[in-house]
Amino acid sequence: MQQLLTDIPLEDSVSVTGPDAKGAWSCSFFAFNTEILLQTYPGDLAESVLRRGFAAAIERCRTFERLLSRHLAGSDIVRINESAGEAVPVERDTYRVLASSLFYCEASGGVFDITMGAVCRLWNFADETLPEPDELERALAHVDWHALVIAEDETGFWAQLKDPAASIDVGGTAKGFIADDLCDLLREQGFSNAIINLGGNVMTFGSKPDGKLWTIGVRNPAAPSTLIGAVPIAQGSVVTSGLYERCFTKNGIRYHHILDPKTGYPVQTDIAGASIVSERSLDGDGYSTTVFALGSADALDFVERTCGIEALLVLDDGSIVRSSGLEGFIEL
Repeated sequence: MQQLLTDIPLEDSVSVTGPDAKGAWSCSFFAFNTEILLQTYPGDLAESVLRRGFAAAIERCRTFERLLSRHLAGSDIVRINESAGEAVPVERDTYRVLASSLFYCEASGGVFDITMGAVCRLWNFADETLPEPDELERALAHVDWHALVIAEDETGFWAQLKDPAASIDVGGTAKGFIADDLCDLLREQGFSNAIINLGGNVMTFGSKPDGKLWTIGVRNPAAPSTLIGAVPIAQGSVVTSGLYERCFTKNGIRYHHILDPKTGYPVQTDIAGASIVSERSLDGDGYSTTVFALGSADALDFVERTCGIEALLVLDDGSIVRSSGLEGFIEL
């Protein structure tokens, strides 16, 4: 049985600084098990309005965490997973995230599966322990995104796992959904520009004071503390993920966190890092797992056939490949 949390970790760890030498203000805090960074060039925006906008964004993230975390007691996701197959009422935002997740499950042909929760719990990348094969086999029997049914009626929004032993995890879509939501929120708060970084999910809107494009760094999978290049973007999203994010090596074998719904083990792929460029961060998040799992040849074909996304792939051998519509990549 999973040990659930009653409080959000590091909930009070918030820092607001500015202006820096270029006039930018920053807000950093911890949420969704990662460091969140919001930055803006406020121009004539009053400091009180700026701080109020940052505070609204933080509170919005806390709301999402309380709804979507599979680790917080009482979250919508936990209640669905513990419902023993019964339909449970959920908030509208939870419903929208689940609906989006099901869309990407179908679009990927099952390469991405929202019901991998029971399998994911068996892997502990911090302790570098492998799941027991019999436990993994039992968990895999309950991986099937078709088991999740959602509905909307006059009373509200509902979600149900037809398989009582199934377990959902929205980690593959939630940050993208939230990045898009924060973009809208900051606009409503009076911000004319911002860059939103949710631990690899980067969203931008508006323009910098000098009129130049935002440049989003791409990590070098072989040396994650360094950059391999940067993607210039006017406004939109760059979602960058790498197998280096959560991985360990045991008995000469590298195990990473992107798991195959068919085997429960890390997917076999020649891709070490991938950046998905799109208008919506949700698309970048939702398609990134599929791109990783397909391997470079099939991934590029998938991207070319999928409307609204481009991809930059760093392969195991260090080579860089990109989809035909991706322009302006700056290689360092």
